[in-house]
Amino acid sequence: MKFKKLAIYTMAFALLGGVASCESPLKDFNLQISTEVIRHSAVLQVAGADGSDISNATIRLIGGDMDDIYNLEGRKTFQLANGFVAFGVNPNREVMPGAPVTFQVEIAAAGYTTQIVTVAISNINNGIQAVRLVRPMNLPDGVASNTQTVALGANGATTTAVTVGASDNASGVEVSIAIPAGTQFLDANGNVIQGGTLTVNTLGFDALSEDALALFPGGSLQAEGVIGPDGSTSSGTFNPAAATTIDMNVGGVAVRQFSQPIQITMDVSPDFQLSTGAALTPNTQLVSYSFSPSDPVWTYQQTAMVTGSAASGYSLSFATDHLTTFVGGEFIKSCAAVSEVTFTGEWITQGFTYPVTVEALHHGQVISTRTFSVSQGNQTIALENLPASDVTVVVRNTVGAVVAQGPLAACGTTTQIAIPNPPGTFVTLQLYVRCPNNTTPITLLPTFQMEYRVTGTSRWSYLGEVNNGFLSTTLLKADGTRYDFRATWKNRTKVVAGKTVVESNIATVGVQPGDIIGEKAGATNLAILTEECNGL
Repeated sequence: MKFKKLAIYTMAFALLGGVASCESPLKDFNLQISTEVIRHSAVLQVAGADGSDISNATIRLIGGDMDDIYNLEGRKTFQLANGFVAFGVNPNREVMPGAPVTFQVEIAAAGYTTQIVTVAISNINNGIQAVRLVRPMNLPDGVASNTQTVALGANGATTTAVTVGASDNASGVEVSIAIPAGTQFLDANGNVIQGGTLTVNTLGFDALSEDALALFPGGSLQAEGVIGPDGSTSSGTFNPAAATTIDMNVGGVAVRQFSQPIQITMDVSPDFQLSTGAALTPNTQLVSYSFSPSDPVWTYQQTAMVTGSAASGYSLSFATDHLTTFVGGEFIKSCAAVSEVTFTGEWITQGFTYPVTVEALHHGQVISTRTFSVSQGNQTIALENLPASDVTVVVRNTVGAVVAQGPLAACGTTTQIAIPNPPGTFVTLQLYVRCPNNTTPITLLPTFQMEYRVTGTSRWSYLGEVNNGFLSTTLLKADGTRYDFRATWKNRTKVVAGKTVVESNIATVGVQPGDIIGEKAGATNLAILTEECNGL
């Protein structure tokens, strides 16, 4: 293979200003001059359902092991930078193999639905977890939405039996809610809400649809700490037949409970298949679970018989005395908290980086999707809460083509998957940093995320994770094509536009002869470099 070098110029310089700064509010750490005080981390990439940028999101830890979670600067504030947000585990907390640190994150942005995501940080490559936020006024395919009002009596109760709901003929999604006469509506404290009008917002969605899945809690069919019929907790994967989120309010006060049960009926998705492979019949039993933003844990509701026929379609009906998100179908317990997959290939031993999307399929249904930057030292990845059997791991390149696949190994063992050398010429990037008044470059540099696009285009694509200032890729062409590069580290961003790939360039950021300090913001870059180097 022919190798070429890419000069990073100063695209990552502002990010690397914190090369070895030990400033941190965390106490009692055994700090050393190193790029990474925090050793174990995970990254979320937040965007709109159509992939559009979201810059105004509020990110808040709300549960789980959140006391041990910091940003990569060792602080408790989290914000998006180019759609990325990173979470790190307190270095005093040891992350044991097979026992990830898990916590819940609430992501809210004006004009979008709020998502609550479970993040798991293991001791191996955790990759980048995509989170998609949906605009209520621009719902994806596979969703039915409706808002209705119901007049209430003087005591805040329905005067007659009422049926409300939502349907969408194109997707086949239909949800109906039967409210008995005399039903009163209660707030979170169990008090009857007085008011003349009940407003019902019904959102039904096909969770087997990739687009509609963005509305499912966490945007994923996988779940942690699910409370089962016997009260015990387990992790695993939902196989959803139907799902709905129902919001009600009386006079603007949110309804949380009812004075008597209401009945919810959901049409079963025509794409639903039982995990056993058996055919769906009117005698099939499916389970329902509920999830509430105020208590973000999936909880068993009841088991119910499917009604209908193959010709007319099936539906699932159950009673509830509270409001929330509901899913009906199957819950398949995982065999282990973490399934390890190790990639092999000549390109790994030669030190190159390959950004890939890894999907886990159960009976052909995608249940997990994550992006990984695979390189030497980071070739073993973590996939959480997969079923014990009938799982296929599919590896795709950045354009979506399948480059490798194979069955998940037996529970407790590592899956080995060989990835062929990617086609094209490898382009290699190598960056060093030299502090002012020093002649020896710093070669131990922080890890950061790199994106790229062809100059003149609008969409950024993932180039990979830059480890210790090094990245090698076949995604760039050394043929005169001009690229824009965007690097993200902690909350810092650097964009460099209109650069071409050149042969055998190794760059050193600094002020010595031959070093680079920036073409447009040299003074700012020098100030950052000086400030951070003073912390060494």
